[in-house]
Amino acid sequence: MRGETIVCLSAANWEGMWARAQQFMSIFAGQGNRVLYVDPPITYLSPLKNPELRKQPHDHVRSVDDRIRVYSPPVLLPFGNIYRVVNRFNQRILAAGLKRVCRELGWQPTIYWTYLPNTVDLPLSRDLLLVYDCADEHTAFPGLIKRETVAGMERELFGRANVTLTSAGELYQSKKDQAPDLLLAPNGADVTHFNKALQPELEIPPEIASLPRPVAGYVGAVSRWLDQELLAAAARTHPEWSLVLIGPVDTDVTILKALPNVHLLGRKSYATLPSYLKGLDLALIPFKINELTRGVNPVKLYEYLAAGKPVVSSDLPEVRPFQPAIAVYRNQPEFLKKMEEELAKDSPQKAAGRLRLAEENSWQARAAVIEEEIARKLGVERRKQGDGSFYS
Repeated sequence: MRGETIVCLSAANWEGMWARAQQFMSIFAGQGNRVLYVDPPITYLSPLKNPELRKQPHDHVRSVDDRIRVYSPPVLLPFGNIYRVVNRFNQRILAAGLKRVCRELGWQPTIYWTYLPNTVDLPLSRDLLLVYDCADEHTAFPGLIKRETVAGMERELFGRANVTLTSAGELYQSKKDQAPDLLLAPNGADVTHFNKALQPELEIPPEIASLPRPVAGYVGAVSRWLDQELLAAAARTHPEWSLVLIGPVDTDVTILKALPNVHLLGRKSYATLPSYLKGLDLALIPFKINELTRGVNPVKLYEYLAAGKPVVSSDLPEVRPFQPAIAVYRNQPEFLKKMEEELAKDSPQKAAGRLRLAEENSWQARAAVIEEEIARKLGVERRKQGDGSFYS
């Protein structure tokens, strides 16, 4: 897989929480492919929920490096995940923008890689290789959606895609009947980046270094799937501890702000995350268990391991196989007990074991498996074309 031009329709902004889409596209660009990374479109209603979106550029291309460009699409109509006719209209607008951008760049796409079920209505040439990477249970997200509409679009997308992927075993089990060739490709870690947390010379940011120890922390979006009541109970039980949350906040956090030993530090750049992880004595994945999170394979799990940190997580299906290297809790008393135990029993030997486990689950290893499948499908389809091309 060299010399391809990939259009990636992502569920997260390039500059957002650095995760699956950005990792894979960075790896493929580094291997000699070009990537047009498409930020998720917003609608005319989106700024009502998040006023910061008013500042976001629209119908705009920016350069990351010589092989990666990022496109912020035009603003679209709301209710596309409720009414299919609205979605078809929106996807025609998006397609026109993509066609214009590719023409201006002089790029001819050969692969469309999508994370969004509604892109099934994007009018694409049938000569393009289509990859659907299912990383979430989209019907379980809150907001302006109709489950039947989203489920129907995803079902059609699975049927149309040449390569189908999923990030979690639970998702694989629920989707495999829709995609007989579905490939399970779990999330991973940029091990080289996050094991910087083990380097003695790396400085811990003052906002963590100055806190009373031990410091237990969470890195990720502070959203409604985070169990704030659980964290508040831990903070009250151990007022001598410091609890740190690193990431953007998009839900009410009144219960946490009221506690003096809970510190919300906001979003930090991907480049600085190893230094923040170095300042933690314990890393947490305190997710509620529900329809959405049961299908989540948390990227932060692998990043915590790559940083050598002890981990305490809720009983997520994708986390269970990593026991006993990480501690899993099922209720509030267990959460407190596991935190106390992991803090008391940590050692350099355990940290080394976590790093070895992270190395077995790197993004590079995941990408190699996916690349093999895509290369195979490209070969099959190009032979069908007869002239060696795979685009119109």
